[in-house]
Amino acid sequence: MEYKLEPSETEMKQMMEKASDYIIDYMLNVDKPVHFNMEEARKKASGTIEKMPESEIPLSDVLEDLFKNKIPYAFPTTSPGFMAYIPGGGIFHSVLAGLVARAANRYIGLNASAPFLSQIESDVIRWFCEMVQYSSSAGGILTSGGSIANLTAVITARDLILGEEISKGTVYASEYSHHSMWKAFHAAGIFPSQMRIIPVDEKFKIDLNMLEETISKDVKDGHKPFMIIANGGSTNTGTVDSLEELCSISQKFGMWCHVDAAYGGFFAMTEDGKTHLKGIGLADSVTLDPHKGLFLPYGTGALLVKDRNTLRKVFSHQADYLPDNNENDNLWDFSEMSLELTRPFRGLGIWLPFKVLGTDVFKTALKEKLDLAKYFHDELKKNDCWEIIAPPELSLTVFRFYDKAMDQDELNRVNQEIITRVNDKFRTHISGTFINDHFVLRDCILSFRTHRKHIDWLLEDLNSAVKRMIN
Repeated sequence: MEYKLEPSETEMKQMMEKASDYIIDYMLNVDKPVHFNMEEARKKASGTIEKMPESEIPLSDVLEDLFKNKIPYAFPTTSPGFMAYIPGGGIFHSVLAGLVARAANRYIGLNASAPFLSQIESDVIRWFCEMVQYSSSAGGILTSGGSIANLTAVITARDLILGEEISKGTVYASEYSHHSMWKAFHAAGIFPSQMRIIPVDEKFKIDLNMLEETISKDVKDGHKPFMIIANGGSTNTGTVDSLEELCSISQKFGMWCHVDAAYGGFFAMTEDGKTHLKGIGLADSVTLDPHKGLFLPYGTGALLVKDRNTLRKVFSHQADYLPDNNENDNLWDFSEMSLELTRPFRGLGIWLPFKVLGTDVFKTALKEKLDLAKYFHDELKKNDCWEIIAPPELSLTVFRFYDKAMDQDELNRVNQEIITRVNDKFRTHISGTFINDHFVLRDCILSFRTHRKHIDWLLEDLNSAVKRMIN
């Protein structure tokens, strides 16, 4: 009898060879022009609904279809020219680690099931804790991304501070907090009437005076403030809130301070980044996204907590079919610290690249992104047609075309047209957002493949777009 689910050694080697040919060819060509048309992609995708296949299709045909007809019609996040939103990139070493982790297919929710592999993941968390200047009592978990890390932080703060008085609790975040925070509040049973949106100041940081006034009023009104959200690099402007001051306010009122540093946290590996993120180690918890700041493939986030026992207090549960709780403090049971029981071996995707390459290469790459952002900002300032809305604290610049003869509606239209013209050149890809009803352009430099020449391409395409529209 032939067991199709158990390929032979020869068949596995053939499958690996076919897949690796496509993958390597793809990796070698990521520096080619960026081709992506959102409307065209949507139109094509809407007409390709497939029925579940009942019989086999040759692997070569499936891969050909995938790499030719499906993968190209997506945001070109692996391209060095992709500077829209928060790019990832996906280093090959982590791709390889993912293959190994899935092939081994070990369960690491409990340390007893795979102690060395669980230790690899806890070592990674310890490295991150050291980076943000947490002590040895800190800990955390790896998640699928920043959204689940933020949700875990909210649940932890809610349970530890409010207990069963959830209806009295109030939370505080700036108008520029990531939308995953508001989703996390909702998922944790915090209703909109309990959420306080605090405005930002002229530097796009949360307004500290307004925050403290709002908290004080809520206390007087019988509410129980329990959580402040700080931005460690906001998505809209890349701004880092005043972390030391926010932690001080949270301590004053007996609240939990959480830093959402999904975008900017790993810049703490650089000297400039440490300066901008000063005070991050005072927070009760921190969200990081290795699939952003460490250039990994998508699917890896992290939550760090100042005291790892806080996670155990909230998420530790026992069942008759599970081994006894681990009492060795050096060996962590991640199922006792998170919402997940069965989970993938995420840590290998970080541990293997760190072991093979060393951390210096990541520090150098992150510093390069900071330097490129400063270069881009300085070059923009040489042309009077560009108005800087938010200079780069980290690697994100917000700017727009400005002509005092145009009204706001016309300026918005022109800036939207500039993005279209730049992206249609298929060399670089940027995005836009609204700030105070002004449509502005965002350039976020965070791909390990993005270098000086790609910034020059973007500058050329921006200036070319303006010349064509004016002339």
